[in-house]
Amino acid sequence: MLFSSPEFFLFFAVYFSVHLVLPPKYRMHLIVFGGLFFYGYWDPSLLWVPILLVAIAWVGVQYSTNGENAGTPRLRTAVVVTALLLPLLIVKYTNFFLRDVVGMTMPTNGEVLQIGIPLGISFVTFTAIAYVVDVYRGRFPPERNIFRLMGYVAFFPHLIAGPILRPHELLPQLIQQRSAWRARFMFGATIFALGLVKKLVFADQLAQHVDLVYAGEENLGSLDYVLAIYGFSVQIYCDFSGYTDMAIGLAAMLRVKLPTNFRNPYTSASIVEFWRRWHITLSHWLRDYLYIPLGGNRRGLAAAFRNVLITMGIGGLWHGANWNFLFWGLLHGSAIVLAQAMRAGLVPPIKLPKWLAVALTFHVVTFAWIFFRAPDLATVARIFHGVFTAGTGDIGSFATANALPLILIVLFALTHRFDQHARVAVLVKRTPRPALIGVLVMSFVMSIVISAGNSAKFIYFDF
Repeated sequence: MLFSSPEFFLFFAVYFSVHLVLPPKYRMHLIVFGGLFFYGYWDPSLLWVPILLVAIAWVGVQYSTNGENAGTPRLRTAVVVTALLLPLLIVKYTNFFLRDVVGMTMPTNGEVLQIGIPLGISFVTFTAIAYVVDVYRGRFPPERNIFRLMGYVAFFPHLIAGPILRPHELLPQLIQQRSAWRARFMFGATIFALGLVKKLVFADQLAQHVDLVYAGEENLGSLDYVLAIYGFSVQIYCDFSGYTDMAIGLAAMLRVKLPTNFRNPYTSASIVEFWRRWHITLSHWLRDYLYIPLGGNRRGLAAAFRNVLITMGIGGLWHGANWNFLFWGLLHGSAIVLAQAMRAGLVPPIKLPKWLAVALTFHVVTFAWIFFRAPDLATVARIFHGVFTAGTGDIGSFATANALPLILIVLFALTHRFDQHARVAVLVKRTPRPALIGVLVMSFVMSIVISAGNSAKFIYFDF
C-alpha cells in the first residue's frame, strides 16, 4: 500500500474519518491496529516483525532497568540491543556473509536463506533500538504500557521508511489526548501534495531512463549514461524526500509533528554539510548510537577518523547487503575524513567560492550514487566505461528523445533550493483558501495523469 496508490487513499479516508470522531482516550487503539493493518497489507505473514521487535524492546527495558538482575545496566542493554539486531542480521546479511565473505576463501552453496527481506525491518529495528538506548541513558522513562510502545513503532506514516524517530519525538504526542480537529490540515495536505509531485512527476518518470541504463540496455551512447547518472541523483532525492514529505503531511493532518529529514542537501558546500542535510534522522541515529559509542572524537584524530569510516561503512551496509553499499559508505566516510583533516591542518585546506564548492560536493555525491544504484561492481565499471567510450551520437536527436527527463532535471535544479517546509507553511498561510485548494487539486490531477495512475515502489522500501 504505497502512499501514492488508490488503495492508500481509501485506507487513509477511513482512518482519518475514524480519527476525527474517535474519543481521544481510544486513539492509541486506532494507531496500533491501523498501523498493523497498513504494514500487514503487503504480507500479513510478516506482522511478526513489528510485534516481535516491540516485544523484545518492552521486555528488554524491564530487564535492563531491573536492579535485581545480574550484570550492569550497560551489559544488559547491550544484550537487549543485540536481541533486537538479530532478526535484521539473520534475514538481511546471512546470505551476504556466506556468499560474499566466506565465499572469498571457500566455495559455498549460494543463498542459504530463501526469504525476502521483510518490509521496513531496518527502520523498525532502529526505532526500537532508539527507545532502548534512550531509556538506558536516562533520556526517556521506561514505558510500562506495551500497547503505547507498539503505537510508537506502528504509527503508520513513519513505519516503513522513516523518519527514524526517538521516543521523545513521537510517544508524548501520541499519548496526549488532544482534539483532532485542531490539526494543520491544509499544511499537511500541501506537504503531502508536494511529496506526491516529487514521487510521481519527478522520481518515477526519471526512473524509466535510469533503469534502462543500469539494466544494460544495448545501443546506448555516452549521453545516455550521463543522463542516467544525473537522473538518479534527482530520482533518489525526489523519491525518498517525497516519501518523507508525504509522511510528514499525513502526520500533520493527524496532529502529529514529525522531524524534518531533508534540508536542500544538494546545496551543501561540503560532504559534512551534506550529511547534515540528507536523511537527517539516520545521520543523527548513526552519530548518537554508533559513532559516539565507538568513542567519537574523544581519543584523538586517528581514532575519530577510524570511527567515521566504521560508522559510514556500517551505514552503507545498512542500506543493503552488498559490496557496493559498503564502498558507497566508505567513499562518503573518506570524504568526511578528508574534510576533518583539512580542518585540523593535517592537509592543506582548499578554499573555493561557495558556488564551486556546492558544485564539487554535488558531483562527489553523484559519483558515489553510482555505487548505490548499481546492483554489482561490474555494473559500476560498465557505467564508467560507457560514459567515456560510448559515442555521443546526434545531440539533437538525443535531446528530442529524452525531452521529459531533461526538462525534469532542469526544473529540479532551478527549484531545489526553495524546497523547504517553512516556505510551504508561509505559502499556506498567505494563499487564499480557494486558490490553495485549486493548486492542490491540480497537483493531484497532474501527478495522476503524468504517472498514468501507476506508482513505482519507493526506493527505501528495500532497506
